[in-house]
Parts: sequence; structure tokens; C-alpha cells
Amino acid sequence: SLHRGNMLDSDHPLGRKYDGTGVSVSLADDGPIGPHIDMQGRVTDFASGSSGSHGDMTSGIVMGAGNLNPTYRGMATGAYMYYYDISGYPHISNAVSNLNTRGVVITSTSYSEGCNAGYTSTTRIVDQQTRQNSPLLHVFSAGNSSASSCGSNAYGAGTPWGTITGGRKQGKAVIATGNLDYLGNLTGSSSRGPAADGRIKPDICSNGTNQMSTAENNNYQVGGGTSAAAPGIAGLAAQLYHGYRDLNGGANPETGLIKSVMLNTARDIGNPGPDFFYGWGRVNAHRAMKMLEESRYLTATVTQGVTNSHNISIPANLAHLKLMVYWTDYEASTVSSKALVNDLDIVVYKPNGDSLKPWVLDHTPNSTALNSNATRGTDNRNNMEQVTFSNATAGTYTVKVNGKLVPQGPQSYYLSWETHTDEIEITYPSGGESFVPGEVETIRWDAHSNVGSFITQYSLDSGATWTAFGSPVAGNQRYRNWTVPTAVTGNALIRITRSGVIGVSANTFNVVPLPSNFTVQYICADSLKLIWNT
Repeated sequence: SLHRGNMLDSDHPLGRKYDGTGVSVSLADDGPIGPHIDMQGRVTDFASGSSGSHGDMTSGIVMGAGNLNPTYRGMATGAYMYYYDISGYPHISNAVSNLNTRGVVITSTSYSEGCNAGYTSTTRIVDQQTRQNSPLLHVFSAGNSSASSCGSNAYGAGTPWGTITGGRKQGKAVIATGNLDYLGNLTGSSSRGPAADGRIKPDICSNGTNQMSTAENNNYQVGGGTSAAAPGIAGLAAQLYHGYRDLNGGANPETGLIKSVMLNTARDIGNPGPDFFYGWGRVNAHRAMKMLEESRYLTATVTQGVTNSHNISIPANLAHLKLMVYWTDYEASTVSSKALVNDLDIVVYKPNGDSLKPWVLDHTPNSTALNSNATRGTDNRNNMEQVTFSNATAGTYTVKVNGKLVPQGPQSYYLSWETHTDEIEITYPSGGESFVPGEVETIRWDAHSNVGSFITQYSLDSGATWTAFGSPVAGNQRYRNWTVPTAVTGNALIRITRSGVIGVSANTFNVVPLPSNFTVQYICADSLKLIWNT
């Protein structure tokens, strides 16, 4: 629910059903996994030798179905996994072959490869694989080394800066994932950027801390760290691939599109704009899917010295507008001081002619510079550039994309735009869920502004009457814990109000006690018999 992945695979009959069915993922970890009914029939396990618990945990977060306990299901509950031992990173060395023969489009890795190792030969390989095989997405843990000095590989600014653990994670086309707790706060151990050459890392953040997942022999265990955050992003990506295929006749998306919509729709947390703690923020799979559904993106190519102009019509009453250009850059030389090869620049022109440059971070190796807010300027480090501003007026906005330096052209890119109104959208519960009286559920919603407090209410009769719960919620918070009342109803709703703006659950959900003494008396080919207390 923190990731809004529940909105892509809804419990309600009218909701989306993007559970990753038909999408194949590969993951390498610490030996054979399972057995576990949550993954039964959806794993090919190539691992051998003794097994640990780490691989069970990461696998369950990607695609555990919650067959044993529905509250512990992972992200893409219908995805298929090809699983390997981590030794030699076979899921990456075989990535192109797996894509062509098995349809594997996403890899997930939750292992360290050192500390801020720079743009190595392994980094170059993953960037090259993605550039040459556009559906292929590599997801990595950013690392749990914020307290590490990184030895001789230190960025030069002291702890915690420059502590991304490994070469492959430094890639321009990959996603390196930071670690959040269940409420969306960055965990202290989560590795910080920048990349060795000053680029933005981590790319994005998701929940890793205290995440419940699968363990062998049909058990569950608590996972943690960026090891648990990365498979969350991989599973969400599988859901987005499923959704994109549904919208586009079964065709795969390009990695550049999936990564760009994830980054541009992420909730900005930490310093305003991008930063070296959270990257582009906390993933919001629901808003990423909406961007795909509403076709709020375009693709084009540019060559050196050429400037493309794109006109985008923006409606009235927008509270915030975010525009991002992202390109899958050509792989860099391992001896270059800067990994960016093709350098594109963007400028956004408002309907009144005012111009805005993208957000840029100061990568100077000292703590003051690295912790400072992004400023508007010219970015010559990163293969994505974003312009944001509030109170966007209706009209035509022009985005100019200049091929400032394109030695390996032409360079293709994606331009996406994220639009925020003042609306409040309740994302959990979204409808169809079943809550148990007396248990605590975390209610979640999306809204743009941080000004004004939220009032939370519930209804047990489809909105005929409302009951307030809890004190007002701070304007920068998007959750509230709720002790489910004693009731039996299929007509429950949540309502959240701020400054006259009202958000109500899109569909009703259920409140009903858990059955006790539940047993399966028999299972036959054509029937089964279940028994429980009345």
C-alpha cells in the first residue's frame, strides 16, 4: 500500500488486475528457495547447494502470491521467476539470452559489490545490455552502507556520502533502490549518493525495512534493508509491464519509458526536488500507471546541435506540473571521469514566454554542497532532467530538447508530464478489501499540497453517516492508522477532507471478523469442502 501497488492489482471487481501475469523476472541470491505455496508453479530454480533465507525473502517480495496468508503477498503475484545462485551473477550474464528465449524482462539483485566502485566494466555491461535490448530492466539494492567510510573508494565528502555499494548499481540505465520504512521514512543505514562521478543515486526508494515475506517450508520471515526494497521495485515494474502490454496489444515497453514514468511520478520526499538521499523520491506505482494509461508521454530522437520543440497542452486548475526528459544513454568508457556520453539539455517555456531550466544538484565533494537543495540550471551529469513548478496555468507549454553533445547519435528519449490537481485520492483501501474488527490498518491517500490539515472519517453504510477518527493529520503526511470498528458490513468507506476538498474511497470495502476453526475437510477434482465456526 505504501507503493500504491495495491491500486494496480485491486481487490475490487472494477479495479485494475495487473498482477504481473505473463511477465518473467530473474533473480539471483543465496541458494535454492522454497518450498512455498506462495510461489508454487511459478518458479524455475537453477540454484544448487545449501540454501539460505535471503533468497526466499527477496523472491517473495517480487512475486509471492499470499496463498498461505493474503496479508503477506508480494508485488507481482502472477509473475514468473527464474532463480539463480548469485555467484557470477548468472541472471545478468545470461540476461540477453533469457530475454530472447524465456522472455525475462526484469532482473533483481540485492547484493553488495563493494562501495562506490565507480563506472566499472560490469557497469558498462548492464548499460550496454539495456541500450541494445530495450525491454530489459536491471534493478539493484543501493546498499546499507551509509555509515561506511568506503575506504579508498570514498567519494571524498565523508560519511554518509558516496556509499552506493557496487559497480553495476552505478549504471545510468539501471535502478538503484533506497530503503524506506513502512511509513515512507528513509532508513538510517540506506546508502547515499552521489555516484562516483556525481550523478544522482539512489534512483528511487521503496519499503524494505521490516517487510514481511516468504521463508522456506511454507513459513514467513521479516526482511529488511535495501535488499528488501529492490525486489519491491522489480515487482512493481512487472505490474507496470503487465499494464503496458494490456494497453499496447501485448508489446513490451522500453525500459526507458518504465524508468522515466517511475521517476517522474515518484512522491518528492526529503529535500525539494532530487537529492542524494531519496533520489527522485518514493515510488508511486498508481500514478506511474495512470501516466501510461493517459499517454502523458512521447518519444523522439535528437542529434548533436539540433533542438526539438514539443508543445504540450495543459488543462486549467493544476496545482503542480512535472516534466521530465529521460534517455537511455550510450555506455561510457571505464576510464572516463564522467559517465554521461550523450548530453541533452531541456528548457520549458510557459504560455507567457517565461522559461524554466531543470533541477540540478551540487555534486561538490563536501557535506554542505551534497546536502543542499537542488537549484535550476544546466545539468551535464545525468541522463534525466526534470522541470517542476506549482500553479501551472492552462495553455500550451513548449519543451525544447537540445542535443548539446551527442557523439553517439541519434539519441532517442522520452518526455513525460505529471499533472497534480488539489484533489485527494484515497489509495488504501481502494475498494474490495476485507478488514478485521479490532485490527489496525494504515489508511493512505495522495494529495499534492502540504498546506492545511487532513480530517479523516469512516462510514459503515455507504456514506449515509460518517464518524471521525483521530486528530487532524499534518499537511505533509499521507497516512493515518485506524483501529477497525466492531461491525459487519460490505459498505464501508473512508473520507478525507482538507480545506473544503473531499476525497472518498472509489469503492466500498468490507469489515468482517475472521472465521475461527477454519479447516479444509476435503479437496476433490470437482469440489472442496470448507468448515468454520458461525
